[in-house]
Amino acid sequence: MSAATFWQLSPAAMALAIAALLAGGLIRGYSGFGASMVWVSCLCLVLPPAAVVPSTLLLEVASSATLAPRVWPDVHRPSLRWLLAGALVGLPAGIWLLAELPVRATRLAVGLTVGISALALAFAHRARFLPGRATSAGVGTAFGVLNGACGVGGPPVVLMFLASPLPMAVNRASLVVFFLAADLMTVGTAGAGGLLTAAVLAQTALFLPVALAGVAVGNRLYRRGGGDVRRIVLGILTALSVALVGQAVFA
Repeated sequence: MSAATFWQLSPAAMALAIAALLAGGLIRGYSGFGASMVWVSCLCLVLPPAAVVPSTLLLEVASSATLAPRVWPDVHRPSLRWLLAGALVGLPAGIWLLAELPVRATRLAVGLTVGISALALAFAHRARFLPGRATSAGVGTAFGVLNGACGVGGPPVVLMFLASPLPMAVNRASLVVFFLAADLMTVGTAGAGGLLTAAVLAQTALFLPVALAGVAVGNRLYRRGGGDVRRIVLGILTALSVALVGQAVFA
């Protein structure tokens, strides 16, 4: 039986989904990361993960594609090679988990991942050196498993770049291009696993313009040099984590 999608939601749940799509897009356009954590966390409150994760992956690809041409010159290419190699290793296991885990277990996994990620981002410190090849590949593998299973594989890679000694513009550019390439691989794996159903694709077509509108606004704010939204992002992620864990445990 196919998973329920946006079309089966109540009007209130639809409004929550639309607001989440806008908020996630805005954060993505501004910081270069964070959208999938907001999208998956919010949408999993009203939809099963098997309907949410494939749509989120497609939205991530579209969001990254709109940003990548502008940031391409700033990308740190050596790191991306090993991160993507690791992601390719971890993806099949993650997609298998998404297909096999019960809805409650997946929601709990998403909630815990987002909560731990928010704490890690809050206490991240800059390092003096970039990780080596083996560490970068390991981070990529962790991304592959988490992204395939939960659609929130970004935190390990985000932490790696935020803790790096590279300039923020290079970190942001590297994250944008990494997510584009890695999410394309994840979408291909999900399609091979039969998760890109017609209902999910139709749902994504509805979500896309809303998410991209948020990305455009966020990117404009970044280019104008707006304020630091890190604390707001962390607060949102913490609240979403509590809501998801609570729903998984007590629902």
